[in-house]
Amino acid sequence: MSTARVDIAIIGGGIAGLWCRWKLENAGYSTVLLEKSRLGNGQTAASQGILHRGVKYALGPDAAHAATAAEASARAWDDAMSGAGGPNLCGVDIVSESMLMWTDSGIISKLTGAIASKVLTSHVEAARSADIPSLLDARGRAVYCVAERVIEPISALRALFGAANGPVVSAEVETIAAASSGMCLRWGGTKIEAGAVVLCAGEGNEALLRLFGQPAEQMMQRRDLHMVFGRGAPELLFGHWIAAASDKPRLTITSAQADGAITWYLGGELAESGVSRNVDGQIEAARAELRHCFPKLDFDDWEFRTLRIARAEGKSSSGKRPDSPVVRRIAGTNAIAVWPTKLVTAPAAAEEVLGVVRSICEPSGSELGDIGHSDRPVYASIPWHSHAQTQH
Repeated sequence: MSTARVDIAIIGGGIAGLWCRWKLENAGYSTVLLEKSRLGNGQTAASQGILHRGVKYALGPDAAHAATAAEASARAWDDAMSGAGGPNLCGVDIVSESMLMWTDSGIISKLTGAIASKVLTSHVEAARSADIPSLLDARGRAVYCVAERVIEPISALRALFGAANGPVVSAEVETIAAASSGMCLRWGGTKIEAGAVVLCAGEGNEALLRLFGQPAEQMMQRRDLHMVFGRGAPELLFGHWIAAASDKPRLTITSAQADGAITWYLGGELAESGVSRNVDGQIEAARAELRHCFPKLDFDDWEFRTLRIARAEGKSSSGKRPDSPVVRRIAGTNAIAVWPTKLVTAPAAAEEVLGVVRSICEPSGSELGDIGHSDRPVYASIPWHSHAQTQH
């Protein structure tokens, strides 16, 4: 069995794992990242790609806190994508520079007041007529333009992969145990000794926690989603429909164009409440929401598909969405479990991880020797190109 020594072993090749890899390497630590499937498989590939600034939570009870938590990370993304700091993400595909946010007449005053008093107003302005698509009837609605970029998440993975040099290896860890050097990981005929282990595997953290004898339900929670794709849209649209005093939009729409057709990707309350519905029921619910929001459109010829997402988060006392990343050291070990909460907060998660790692070990300059080379990266497919639960 071959053995190698590295400062930090990271398990999980989504946005959070790759950002941690860059952050730790930039601080002088040697790293290896282990991914059992494709890079980005799961929550990253299924993300709508929105770099939230917390504005969509304007009517929720913790709007200011949610916005503050997202804002610093959104700035980190902006810096990285412009080459001004952080990992070099200049190659990330930005599919929209902003999101629209609109509401029905009943809560216009509430939304206006919330934006003025709670949320970072520098990122929100009343939408100009030219910014409002013709398919959205603005009469009786408040429509805002929100400075939240939307990215293609796989392009971000590719950029992050290239931003650091630590090897990325295809491997499914079989055992993790304490060792004199910190932690020992084994799979197949390979053994790695690491000063610390960082678990960034999303829902896969559940099985990894069991390797430590940890009850996963005490550290993480599941809030799954049932997303919907609608192929046949007349134009690209990126926006949040706010329809109640809630901590989530009634509908969040992002768009993609491929093979000559436009697909809308539908999330928000539709996706959360849709977990209890089957495919046909969820598609009918999506049609109903779209007809209510866009009465001018005819959806009869659209092709609809659904996607279930296993969304894993760090456990909160209320069971609701945490406002920021959850980073926890596993008691009695040199292992750290990470749940970034949202795509946008991956930089904040990596910053917290670095702080915990520094309390565990210092950079040693260890090299991985014979296994210190990346496997050829294989990336997850974006779901509107690969999913097949379809209804016309």
